Amino acid sequence: MNMIPKKTWVFLTILLLTLTACSTVPACQPPIVMLPPPPIVIPPSQLEVLMQYFESIRKMSATELVKEHDKAKQNLILTKGDTARAELALLLILPNTSFRDTGAALNLLNELPKEAKLSASMRSFKQLLSTLLTEQQRINGSANELSQKLKEEQKYSEVLKNQIDNIKSMEKNLILRDKP
Repeated sequence: MNMIPKKTWVFLTILLLTLTACSTVPACQPPIVMLPPPPIVIPPSQLEVLMQYFESIRKMSATELVKEHDKAKQNLILTKGDTARAELALLLILPNTSFRDTGAALNLLNELPKEAKLSASMRSFKQLLSTLLTEQQRINGSANELSQKLKEEQKYSEVLKNQIDNIKSMEKNLILRDKP
């Protein structure tokens, strides 16, 4: 009696092992297709976007620049965003434009956030541009002051010239009067 249950037990164990072995090996494995990794697209930094904008406005005609200036002012009013603020500042520092205003550009740059949202390159660019604009304002102030002094000196020179001419005229009159 001991043998029968042992044989049954052995038979069931072999049957169980056979079924388990068959179930783990698939009959037909699908081929593994290796897809190439998607290309890594690095979005442009804030500074790159700003420099691309500057490059585009630098090439615009005077009438296009006036339209872009108006558009940039409206965009700043509507969005109050840092990008709109920086774009308007770049427009305001363009040379030979009717709307050039380094003081307003400097104020816009100073309104950009100190550290929070700006990348390291944008912080450096902001600092560089602010420093240059501050120095330019200082130089413009000195130039205006010197121009004013020059005008005053020219006026004084004109007064002295008139006085010299008057003295010469008086001398001629005295010489002519003394001649018989």
